[in-house]
Amino acid sequence: MSKSRGQGRLDALPGSAGLRAWARRHAYSFFSSLGSLTRQPLASAMTIVVLGVALTLPVALHVTLDNVQRLADGWERMDTLSVFLNQSVDDAGAMQLATRLASRGDIDTVDPISPDTGLAELSGQLALGELSEQIDDNPLPWVLEVDPMPTTNMPDLVAELEREDGVDLVIVDLAWLERLDAMVALLEQLVLLLAVLFAVGVAFIIANTIRMDIQNRREEIEVMALVGATAAFIRRPFLYSGLWYGLLGGALAWLLVRLGLLLLTAPVARLSGSYASQFQLYSPSVEVTALLILGAGLFGIVGSWLVVGQHLRIIGPSR
Repeated sequence: MSKSRGQGRLDALPGSAGLRAWARRHAYSFFSSLGSLTRQPLASAMTIVVLGVALTLPVALHVTLDNVQRLADGWERMDTLSVFLNQSVDDAGAMQLATRLASRGDIDTVDPISPDTGLAELSGQLALGELSEQIDDNPLPWVLEVDPMPTTNMPDLVAELEREDGVDLVIVDLAWLERLDAMVALLEQLVLLLAVLFAVGVAFIIANTIRMDIQNRREEIEVMALVGATAAFIRRPFLYSGLWYGLLGGALAWLLVRLGLLLLTAPVARLSGSYASQFQLYSPSVEVTALLILGAGLFGIVGSWLVVGQHLRIIGPSR
């Protein structure tokens, strides 16, 4: 009895003695709550697995979105503009324009394609063969294949090229990239929504687990309240238990995502190799990992606080 009352009055101790007592009290609750998890290994493991699986989905979607964005950035860097010149532009004028465009800061390279080269490439693609050799008047104009710099604003560059003298048409297929950007934006909203929903789910899962733990220890809690234990003293071990559940569930979700990425590494490498690409999957960043684990622990504390507070109001220990 005297020990419990003493524990409840430790907050009143002044100076460094009170601080040391506060640290000892929290350290005891921190490690004793971990011990309570190990005393019920099956129930604790089941709760942690449920939390890990629940948190895996939003994290996996975030990792997928991150890799899609990296892949889309690579596609945007490979975009080229086909600049079709007027029929009136001769060889010297086409080469002069190509040289001037190549000197721009927002353009990487310019590849001029003569009408004869273009006709030969078109004949090879369409298997025209000898038919192309019988054409006396080549109808194709000069074409400049323009590779922009990675940071170039494509719409602005297209508008400037269209205003150049001798340019008849500028072709760039940005529609599919715009659709991809729209899909990525939609996925970002979906990931945010799922993260909020599963965070609330984590809090409720842990709250339900703590509620059952409180029911199993109800008589012990009532005795502690009768001998003078404060609400903070009773609540503290349950809060740390919720923290442990959240931390371990978040860590398990991270391990599951890492395992999934490891299993997909070889198939992705074969697929990218077939396209002559070196794309590789990226794991969750340090910031995302810390947010996952610490955020799950925080929601574990929130869920525990709510359910413990409800039961303490029923039992009615002193504050």
